[in-house]
Amino acid sequence: MGWAEDAHGAVLLVKQKRGRKFWTLPGGKIFANESIEIGLKREIREETGVRTLFATQMALFDRPTKRSVTFLYRVSLETGKAWKPTPSEIEIVEYHAKLPRDASPSLRYFWKLLRSTAVAR
Repeated sequence: MGWAEDAHGAVLLVKQKRGRKFWTLPGGKIFANESIEIGLKREIREETGVRTLFATQMALFDRPTKRSVTFLYRVSLETGKAWKPTPSEIEIVEYHAKLPRDASPSLRYFWKLLRSTAVAR
């Protein structure tokens, strides 16, 4: 997942169109033989329509009961581009200053980790 902030410190989130329709950070699953960073950049581009300029690993969320590990990267995205999410996957792309009530478990975890005063919106 990618953690991108705007000039005011708001975090870029995407609203899922399928499943539980959570707000979450852009990102997703990687393909076999795909590096984590390449997969991250591909997923962010698919979900937002914007290229990732750089990515630095920050944290991970280990969920043994779900048999998954989520890696968090601080990312810098190209600017001046309109959001163009994959219509079948993402409903909305926008920056949030507060944690949405319908946040995914991974977003909640990383928000709490990086912002000790997370307040539900």
